[in-house]
Amino acid sequence: MPELTLAYRCCDRKLPRYIKHSEVEGIAVLARQQLVDANTDAISLSVLRDISSLKINGIRFDLWVDTEHAVNDDQGNPVLGVCEFDPAASMDATVLSVSPVSETATEELVLSTFAHELGHAIFDAPSWIAAAAQGPGLFDDPSELARKAYRTETRDAEHLAKQPEPSAVRNSELERNVHFAELRANEFMGSLLVPRQHLYRAVETLAPKHGVTIHRSPSIDPELPGTTMRLTADGDIGFFDMECLQKALAKRFGVHRRFIQVRMERYGLLTSGAGIA
Repeated sequence: MPELTLAYRCCDRKLPRYIKHSEVEGIAVLARQQLVDANTDAISLSVLRDISSLKINGIRFDLWVDTEHAVNDDQGNPVLGVCEFDPAASMDATVLSVSPVSETATEELVLSTFAHELGHAIFDAPSWIAAAAQGPGLFDDPSELARKAYRTETRDAEHLAKQPEPSAVRNSELERNVHFAELRANEFMGSLLVPRQHLYRAVETLAPKHGVTIHRSPSIDPELPGTTMRLTADGDIGFFDMECLQKALAKRFGVHRRFIQVRMERYGLLTSGAGIA
């Protein structure tokens, strides 16, 4: 049963401090190194499900995993997954629950949901546990603090791909924190399941087989020096060539084709919106 050991910049309350996408990407790469060998492209659900504990910024806690039962929100509505911490149940464990494969949830969607919720366990749970361990403040009601639980929810597949518009998250500090927590979890999910260098390597192999052209140019991103790649599929059937490539890549990484398209856009292989709808 593996334990993931990771660290990132955080405040004294163990909240992530100004972590950029590139840093989240790096943390996902470090997590992969502890789970699979360097030549593995697809991480299976069974590998993620076997993670039994996390040690994040020095805080160690167990990970209780359930992928066999349908998950509901507080109102009883079905959701894809949750990550939650309830000090009444345990002061040193976080629960990660993902609804199983069903008519409405493919194997690829279940895998993506698990990786997303794992991102919450890595970036959000340490602050939940630290707050519970700190105890009540001078003006806090101890009985109320003891009952405080934390929970994130993945409602549907769109939750894993889209984020609220910036104007919709400025109403309160809580809404902003939730917004950025979802951004982090989604970036961790994407970088864990389809890492940049693994995707580049797969594209090098598969693009020529599907009539897709690779263009190389020097990187203009100071955080990612070297050479970048961009893909084009020209001609009368270029649309279908790119779709076939994405399907081949999706099969290789064990994710949905739309997942691959988002990663291609994220890593600069495609111009946003240039993929298949």
